[in-house]
Amino acid sequence: MIAIPEIRSGVCEFDFEIEDWLFRLAHFKSEPEHKIPVLICYAFINRPYILDLHEDVSVIKKMLDAKLDVWLVDWGYPKRADRYLQLSDYVDFMDRCVDHIREKRGIDAVTLHGYCLGATLSIIYASLFPEKVRNLVLQAPPVDFHTSNTLAVWARNINPEKIVRSLGNATGDLLNLSFLLVDPIRLVVGKYNSLLDNMDDEKFLRDFFYMDHWIFDSPAVPGSVYVEYITRWYQRNEVINEEFDYRGRRVNLENIKMPTLVLVAEKDHITPPESVSQFFEKIPSKDKKMILSEKGHIGLTVSSSSQKKIWQEVIKWIVERSD
Repeated sequence: MIAIPEIRSGVCEFDFEIEDWLFRLAHFKSEPEHKIPVLICYAFINRPYILDLHEDVSVIKKMLDAKLDVWLVDWGYPKRADRYLQLSDYVDFMDRCVDHIREKRGIDAVTLHGYCLGATLSIIYASLFPEKVRNLVLQAPPVDFHTSNTLAVWARNINPEKIVRSLGNATGDLLNLSFLLVDPIRLVVGKYNSLLDNMDDEKFLRDFFYMDHWIFDSPAVPGSVYVEYITRWYQRNEVINEEFDYRGRRVNLENIKMPTLVLVAEKDHITPPESVSQFFEKIPSKDKKMILSEKGHIGLTVSSSSQKKIWQEVIKWIVERSD
C-alpha cells in the first residue's frame, strides 16, 4: 500500500523581515541577479503556499531559479481580536512592505504580483501609489464583481453583517463551504471519485494530499474586512467603477500605466474572464499583455501544463523588465 506523504506548507526557505501582530513580510533565500524585486500579494482567503506547494509545482522556486529577488506578504491567521481590521489596514501593510524593500534594495519601485483578491488589493495599491510599482502582474484578478458566475451572484445577495454578528469573523469553515457549494458535484463528488480511481498512483496521491491540505488550511477573514469586501467589491462594484476610497483617496485606474501582465483562466469559477476584460481595456498601460489559460482558478498555478507553459512565459516577462 502506498504511504500517505508528509505534507509541508511550502518548500522554499525564507525569513520574516517584518512581523506586525498579524501581518508578516517573508523574504525567500536566494542569490538574485536582477535589480527589481518581486513582491507577491496573495488573497486573504486560504494561504499563499499554493505558489510553493511542492517542488514540482512551485512558482516561487521557478522565480528563484530565474535569479529573481522574491518577497511575499503573509496575512496570517486572524483571531476574534482582529475582527475590526479594515481593508485600509491591508493596503497600509502593503505600503510598509514596499517601502521596506525599496529602502533595503535602493530602488524606486517593485514588481507587484497579486493573486485572486490579492490582485484586487494590488490593483488598488498600484492605482494609488503608481510611482512605487515598476511592473504589475495580476493572476486571476477579480476586478469587475458584477459577473454571472455562481459565487458572484451569491455574494451579491447575502447580508454579510448578519454573518459577522453571529460569528465575529467569517470562519475558514464557512468560506470552504461557500466555495464547495459553487460546484458541489465536481468539487466534492468528482474529487473523491477521482481519488478512489487512483489509489495506486503515487504521484496522484501526493498531489491530491498536498492540494487537500492547502484547501482546508483556511484562515478566517476579519469580520469588518468580510463585510467590506462583500459590500464594497461584490455588491457595489467599487473597484472597476473607481469608487473605492482609501483614506480619502479614490482608486484611479488611469494611473495604471506601468507594464501589466494579466493571467486569466477560462474555467475559473471564482474569477471568470468577464471579470477582467473591462479592466484590461480600461487601463492606459502601453505595455500590457493578457495570457489566457484553459485551466481553472487553481489549475492556473499547479497544473503541469501551466507549470511548463504559462509560468515559463510569465517569468520571462518579469525578468525582461527587472533590470
